[in-house]
Amino acid sequence: MHSFKKFGAWLMGPKSDFLLLVLVIALANLVGARAFFRLDLTSQGSYSLSQASRELVSSLEEPVSVRVYFTKNLPSPYNSVESYLDDLLSEYRGHAKKGRFAYQFLDMEEAENRQQAQAWGLQNVQVQEVKDTEVGLKSAWMGLVLVYGDGAEVLDSLTTTEGLEYRLTTTLGRMIAMNDTLAGLDGKIQLTLYASSSLGKFGIGGFKDLPGAVSSALDRVNKRNRNRIVFSSVDPAPLDMDALVGKYGLQKISWAAGRDGTPEGSGLLGLTLEKGDRFISIPLELTRGLFGGYGIRGLETLEDSISGALQSLLSRSVETAYLTGHGEKSLWDARSGAARLQSLVQDRYSLTEYEKVQDVPAAVSSIMINGPRSAFSEDELYALDQFLMRGGNLFLLLDPIAEILPDQQMQMYGAQPTYEPIDTGLQKLLTAWGVEFSSSYVMDKACYVARQQGAGDVPLYYVPQLPKEGLNPKHPVSKNLAYVLFLQTGALSAPSLSQGLSFTPLASSSRESWIPEKITSLNPYSIMPPSEDAMESKTLAALIEGTFPSAFASPPTTEIPAEEGEADAGKKQAASPVQSADLSATRHLSSSAQSGRVAIFGSSAITTPSVMDEKGSQPVAILVRNAIDWLNGNSDLIPMRTKGLSLNTLDKTTKAQRDAVRAVNLYGLPVAVILIGFAVWRLRVARRKRIKDQYMPARTHNTEVAE
Repeated sequence: MHSFKKFGAWLMGPKSDFLLLVLVIALANLVGARAFFRLDLTSQGSYSLSQASRELVSSLEEPVSVRVYFTKNLPSPYNSVESYLDDLLSEYRGHAKKGRFAYQFLDMEEAENRQQAQAWGLQNVQVQEVKDTEVGLKSAWMGLVLVYGDGAEVLDSLTTTEGLEYRLTTTLGRMIAMNDTLAGLDGKIQLTLYASSSLGKFGIGGFKDLPGAVSSALDRVNKRNRNRIVFSSVDPAPLDMDALVGKYGLQKISWAAGRDGTPEGSGLLGLTLEKGDRFISIPLELTRGLFGGYGIRGLETLEDSISGALQSLLSRSVETAYLTGHGEKSLWDARSGAARLQSLVQDRYSLTEYEKVQDVPAAVSSIMINGPRSAFSEDELYALDQFLMRGGNLFLLLDPIAEILPDQQMQMYGAQPTYEPIDTGLQKLLTAWGVEFSSSYVMDKACYVARQQGAGDVPLYYVPQLPKEGLNPKHPVSKNLAYVLFLQTGALSAPSLSQGLSFTPLASSSRESWIPEKITSLNPYSIMPPSEDAMESKTLAALIEGTFPSAFASPPTTEIPAEEGEADAGKKQAASPVQSADLSATRHLSSSAQSGRVAIFGSSAITTPSVMDEKGSQPVAILVRNAIDWLNGNSDLIPMRTKGLSLNTLDKTTKAQRDAVRAVNLYGLPVAVILIGFAVWRLRVARRKRIKDQYMPARTHNTEVAE
């Protein structure tokens, strides 16, 4: 009993404080390891799962296994990627049902794990490392494998945290859809290589090994997709070539008669993935080398191409109509068209070409018009108008003027391009909504600066570069973005916006921008900025939402030749005793039946490789993809795409503001320290005086009496 009281006294005394502190810390760590709490204070929510990710993992019907092949102790910045990935996967597991999500970081020092990584197709990369004041290279693995059902997907080259959650969530969602599709699929999927044997005599690099390369790539793809794809190689007969080219869009290669007696002829080269009536053509093209000779482009990415084609073939992606009948950017042109855009959005959307608006199926909810050059007919404009009236959505990427290049002969004589306004007729719709579009390019002093050797910095005024301040920080489409390039763009405004509509600017040029009345040249040295009074900010991209008014009071009437009209009328009267005047029906809507959405960008050049990068990581590519998500009601995907972006920049300030901050830093802080020190000193003096007055008044009185 005495010992218990002695222990209690020690426990209540100060001597036990240190031991109790250690015990509390240990218990807190044990609790935190099992039930942790995290507070994400980042503006983008970079360290917490988005709502779309939480909903996906919480609804998993089968277990997901993640195998992470990541080398430890990597130099900065790669070490932060491993830590971020660990936290992110932990969040996924925390929101999934028990046992439905598991992940494991494998030790890459073990040879068995390295062999597994190679078998999955992960690439071993070299990263720069500074050690003992010396710069060297270190071999590293930075990838993972997602396993769901009988399928698996590889995410390699995880060198940055930017968009990592988006890649994980969209890949997992695609795997779930693919697994369900493959599980219910009847029969096999056919992969066919069309390669004419006559091409073998030209010494084309990679041609002899082509069947083996395709077969090897397919084996790795089949391993992740239930072995549902079968492969065959075809040497097409000359009589069948034109039919195959017309059906699949394969590359036909022709040659003239040679001096060595080789007769003229033609061959075929291409790869197709086919299931039933649907097919996907996989790029496999003949290219000429810099120093002569020919080779086949696309062999090094065959596995990714086949896997992407399979996903497109079986995907349940949202179909978006892409109009092509008016000189729009081609989806198949990889040099100056929108092929890169199509590649970037294919994980969620299927861009389907339609030459006429009237051909767009009723089930399609969005239409994209990218850089039209010729005019729409009244019937086509009316079809677009009524599509919007019935709740459809439009994505308009318009150009104010067209660059007309002189023919080759005139170029030899120094002829320069001319610039002519583009009249597509779409202005009729914009006017009905109260929106105006400029007839010339926006020039901006805050632009992209080209650095040319021998010429110094050359400002390209027709390429505005939008900082953080130029993007709408409140709308999810443009939030968290900066450094967006707009190439050869027009300006938008809404001076008389129709009632029931909202006009939301997404991207705006700086206050040092202007619109020249006429463009005669884009040579930077021939462009003279006006005075500051003539400059102001311009809206380059905007969103319109609400109840749209129709631009047509009634359906346009199409004239019919008299003879044809009379003949048709005679047939109708003969076919039915009821006169046509007895019946009257119309589907014309004078305003939107439900709220619609329109995204308008003042440039179609931003969808070309001149601005849009292959991986879609550039801010302008993200902005376009975000707009497509917004139009299709997938705004929950947008925050994931911008997570981790290194775009947090300092706010733009004036010289007066910078001078004021500089003065505060140089003089204000020292003065503030002195004042605070003086205040503390005076407070201490006052405190001593209060203590003295409180405890020493009696002693002072006695001393006075004694004297």
